Amino acid sequence: MAPLQALSFILLLLLVVQHARTARASTLEDTCRLVATASWEAAHDYDFCVKTLGADPASVTADELGLVVIAVRIAGATAKATGDRIAQLQAVETSPRRRLVLNECAKDCALTVRRLGRAAGDFATGGDEDRLTEAATLLEQVRGTPVRCDKAFIFRAGERTPLTHAVHELNDVTMLALKILRHCLNNGAK
Repeated sequence: MAPLQALSFILLLLLVVQHARTARASTLEDTCRLVATASWEAAHDYDFCVKTLGADPASVTADELGLVVIAVRIAGATAKATGDRIAQLQAVETSPRRRLVLNECAKDCALTVRRLGRAAGDFATGGDEDRLTEAATLLEQVRGTPVRCDKAFIFRAGERTPLTHAVHELNDVTMLALKILRHCLNNGAK
């Protein structure tokens, strides 16, 4: 009789664990569905959200604010990688105009990394409404980084930026974090 009870207990435990996983996966999917609904590219935004946030194992247990933290962390890593790419381009650039633009992009990217670090710090301190609002402001400021770099290359160097993919990935992840954070702020998440 004892082995049957032990087996029943194990099966019950497995069901509870599976239900918890499904519920958390549902948080990721539900949140991605919410932020994609407001977009004219809803299917793309949903897929991007699930793929990007789902790549982090912490997304399995994260609530909405946890998903924002993950997105901010990914944006920070992307900004850092973009800064590294700019440094590589600066090291070999011979055109004075392109070098000038790369310098501007590098400064903007460094500022972006700092702003994302401050936004992450706002979440780390507990995430009261004032801090979440400040984080939203910082994300709003970061959002313009790719466009500024693109425009600088077009207007000052007369060509398209060599950073197109990297800077637009930064913009996409930042917008994702901002959309989820706005949803949290509008619905009283703390």
